Amino acid sequence: MPKPNWNKRLKEVLGHDTKETTLVSPRTGNEYTTDIIPTLNVLSTGLLEETGDEKYRYSIVDPQQNLDYEIKVPTKIEVKFGMGLSFSNVRGGSTNSGSWFAADTVSIIKRNA
Repeated sequence: MPKPNWNKRLKEVLGHDTKETTLVSPRTGNEYTTDIIPTLNVLSTGLLEETGDEKYRYSIVDPQQNLDYEIKVPTKIEVKFGMGLSFSNVRGGSTNSGSWFAADTVSIIKRNA
């Protein structure tokens, strides 16, 4: 008999529509199936941290869902407070100390002049 699962799905945590996809773990090379948010548009808090594993952690706010959190990506762009950012293929999960979120890429959302 299976045990109860108390882990929430990504859609429940971040409040955005998700789709199921197959990814390959960079650590093990194994394929796994997970939920992703294909495109997530949020605002930068202006904070960017180099994590030491050739990745960068962006502090962001999602005014649509009233959330603030961090997303880790392999791309570095200079950010300013309030700058619109678009992350692709956002995924995440829970840890003993909270949660983690990662994405494939990040780009600046161009504002209409």
